[in-house]
Amino acid sequence: MTLKAIIAGAALALMACASPAVAWDVIGVREVRDRTDRDTIVVEGRRQFERIKLCVYRNPVHFIDVDVHYANGGHQDVSVAQRINPGQCTRAIDLNGDDRNITRVVMFYEETSFRRRTATVRLLAE
Repeated sequence: MTLKAIIAGAALALMACASPAVAWDVIGVREVRDRTDRDTIVVEGRRQFERIKLCVYRNPVHFIDVDVHYANGGHQDVSVAQRINPGQCTRAIDLNGDDRNITRVVMFYEETSFRRRTATVRLLAE
């Protein structure tokens, strides 16, 4: 075998083993305060998604509960109960049923910073 054939075979083997990149879209953003609170991220448009996750920036946020509301009037209660540090996200949360049209996501949380500033929460979906 030639060196080119070995390199080409190795490259093909690596590409076959590599997992495809997941394309997450930012579908909503909310500034949250440094106290226990409930906020809503409204999702515009009629797009359908399979999974969501919440990503936190600037200050940590301790999520207590998340409710996902759908266009058909249904909702899904998601127990998060997790502190998310700046630059981190919750796990990928599978939405019940087939691709779902999200209208809003209600978050019950407490920010865990003592600096009296806000944190940014981004809602991502795929």
